[in-house]
Order: sequence, then C-alpha cells, then structure tokens
Amino acid sequence: MPVKKQEAHRALELLEDYHSRLSTPQDRALRSAIERVIRIFKSRLFQALLDIQEFYELTLLDESKTVQQKTAETLLIASKWEQDNAIKANEVNRIKQQEQEQQQQLQQQQQQQQQQQLQQQQQQHALLYQPEEKQLIIELPSPRLTTTKVSR
Repeated sequence: MPVKKQEAHRALELLEDYHSRLSTPQDRALRSAIERVIRIFKSRLFQALLDIQEFYELTLLDESKTVQQKTAETLLIASKWEQDNAIKANEVNRIKQQEQEQQQQLQQQQQQQQQQQLQQQQQQHALLYQPEEKQLIIELPSPRLTTTKVSR
C-alpha cells in the first residue's frame, strides 16, 4: 500500500493508535515489537532534530562565517547525513535478510516436525488397523459318528 503524503506527518500518531488497539493475548508479541519500533523511531527522530539544531546554531547563525563557508559546511553535513542513511539502509537490509533466513529456518523446522508427526500417526494407524495375521491351523478330520447296528 503506497504511503499517502498527507498522512506521513501523522505516521507516529497512526502507529501509536494501532498499538493502543492491540489488546488480546495473541497480540502481545506484535505489541512489543511495535513498542520497540516506536522507541527506535523517537530516538532517531530526536537525534535528527538535535543534529539540525546544532547545524543551524553552529553553521547558519554564525555571523563570522561567510556564505561560501556556510555553503561548504551545509554540503558537507548533507553528504554526511546521506552517507549515514546509506549505512543505516545497508544495516536494515542485512537485518531484514537475517530475519527472513530465520523465518525460513523456522518454517523448515515446523515442516519437519509436521512430517514427523504425520509419519508417527501413520505408523500408529498402521499398527491399530493392521489385519490380524491368520495362522494356518492343521485341520484334523472331524470325528465321525459311528453307529453300530444292533441286530434284533
């Protein structure tokens, strides 16, 4: 789903609202993960605001610096922030890849467990419903009723 520009300024508010609606025990892990995202986001946002404030005060408001110096320092700080973002993006991609690999391993383990359970169930089923083996019993001749004739 594409990000709507008019909602971008409310991103944190929307995230916190979504978080507040999670209340079932099944949502506990998601709640915790969202809390972590919110903490990280706020920390980075605060650090970015501090960097901007420092840049503004130490570079732009410094009347002893020429416009050329301010321009050079502004370009330098922009390059630094771009480089920092590239490093962070690489780190995020690496973490995502690790998470995907872990997810795949977990799925493989679950599939193996399911296969083992299925095999065990099939074995149990085979034992329970195995037809009884019929053993050949030697058939003895049936006793004959012998009658003797009595003469009268």
